[in-house]
Amino acid sequence: MKFKAEIYLLVISLVFTLSGCGFKPEAQPLQLSVRSTLGLLQEDPQFVMYLNFKNMSRTKFWEKNISDSLLNEEKTFGSILNTFKLATGASISSGLDEMFYSNSWFGENSIVLKGLFSKKKLDEYLASDSTFSVTKTAEGKDIYINNENGLYFFFKDDFTICASNYLKQLDEMIQYKDTVVSGLLKNEKLLNSISDIIYKDDLWMVSTEKAFIKGIYQNFLGSAAGIKPEDNSGSDSSKTQSDSVSSPENEKVNLENLYTKYNSISFSASMNENIIILIQNDFIDESSSKFFRSILNGFLTVSRISAGGKQKLPAAKILDKVRVNRYDNEVYIDVNIDNSDLEILRKTNLMSEPVQ
Repeated sequence: MKFKAEIYLLVISLVFTLSGCGFKPEAQPLQLSVRSTLGLLQEDPQFVMYLNFKNMSRTKFWEKNISDSLLNEEKTFGSILNTFKLATGASISSGLDEMFYSNSWFGENSIVLKGLFSKKKLDEYLASDSTFSVTKTAEGKDIYINNENGLYFFFKDDFTICASNYLKQLDEMIQYKDTVVSGLLKNEKLLNSISDIIYKDDLWMVSTEKAFIKGIYQNFLGSAAGIKPEDNSGSDSSKTQSDSVSSPENEKVNLENLYTKYNSISFSASMNENIIILIQNDFIDESSSKFFRSILNGFLTVSRISAGGKQKLPAAKILDKVRVNRYDNEVYIDVNIDNSDLEILRKTNLMSEPVQ
């Protein structure tokens, strides 16, 4: 019995030792088919989004919590997905396998849909719908036009539909060949950020545009107002003078200018019975990542105290699941959500100002 107890203690010690090392998670590989399709998107978008409906729709979490209605209300691409569902029978739960979406500050977008589509059925449907019209390119390719929102789309092949509201982008999508590096594949910085995303198989979104990242944190600034970075003075024995909160240019890092210190930000998720949501924040230096981690830890501490008072709020359960980890210049925020947690999230604004 004593020997067995010692073994248990050894295993437990190893687990805690490994956990304490903080090994950075390994990113899932970028599938060749996904990488090739990225060439159809514009070179310099403000963000890129990818959804693999085929993978997600096979999971228990999707089956219990998600349906086609999730995207139908989205003005940007909901109407076109609903059109394809009615006209081809392909929906995000059956037939529509993947979607790629990118957008620029000037409103130009690129949409690529992968799945099983019936061009014949689509032609028959659009022939009786005055909302749409059809024209042809000089090469004889059919171009479909939504006359209400100015969206153009065409069949790249039997399994791929390309769409854009920008004729120049549409022409580039028509001319695209996977033997040539073009479109987003020419944006090395953004492509590297995509490669670094941990969860690539189900859904992800990424941006390297500082103005876009600034917009995200304009919403966060109000929630974090008055919260100071936590005191890490004794929590990191390897901390030196160079680890103080300052950038290489000796400019003090604060919430207002933090977005200027970003290389990229990404959101990704892995879905099974539950859904793991991960936000990856990639900074230009360790000082910025340390500052951001401190702000996050301070915000979470205040929020947990507020949500866990005399009458512990349901939000406290979600906040207790949030984990913040730093790996050199990167800060990861992750949370594992189950069905009961999702119900809480639908009723709770976790980013609201803490209750005093």
